[in-house]
Amino acid sequence: MHIIVKDLTIFNRTPLVNNTQYSNYSDAELISLLQTGDELAFSIIYIRYWEKLYYSAVKKLRDEAEAQECVQEIFYALWKNKEHFQLRENLENYLAVAVKFQVIQRIAKSKRRNLVEQALTRDAEEQADASGSHWSQYDLEILQARLSKVIDTLPKKCKLVFKMSRDEHYTNKKIAEELEISEKAVEKHITHALKLLRTDLGTKGFIMLLANQCLWASY
Repeated sequence: MHIIVKDLTIFNRTPLVNNTQYSNYSDAELISLLQTGDELAFSIIYIRYWEKLYYSAVKKLRDEAEAQECVQEIFYALWKNKEHFQLRENLENYLAVAVKFQVIQRIAKSKRRNLVEQALTRDAEEQADASGSHWSQYDLEILQARLSKVIDTLPKKCKLVFKMSRDEHYTNKKIAEELEISEKAVEKHITHALKLLRTDLGTKGFIMLLANQCLWASY
């Protein structure tokens, strides 16, 4: 399948085609066809949602090329996992959350990369002493790796909420509005993530993590 996102090619088999009959299908019907490998069904989903997802991404990223890549990854993942894809919610909402998740990851990576490198060198020892124990640069790198591993194991929605809270410093109310969920649900996701972090890192590691805010950027 040859799907073009502006100048980016995701697939390379058949051209993107619109079809009147398929265009009248509901999202649920298209997903059922997609699960069988129906390329035309995928094309209609792409046509139906690409523009909306793209403008949502570019509004947040303020970079057309990166927004294109963001949406490209979402549709590529949808096609790649088509046989096992299960729609448990409205498709439009699912794709909207996927865009927000991609955007959060990209912004975090862009904003934090230099900060981590500088802050770890300048502040790690001082902040470690403030936590009541001395941690070496090696210890901090190990902690970063473990943090990244734990974050990656979180459920998708929980991970998104946690990143919005820690990376973007969104309030619980703002997160709830963005994801169209309750503030109580936001609190539940954050509590769950912190509980897993504390269990995996141990009390000492968890305290060190809180003392070194720049470590949040490592994942």
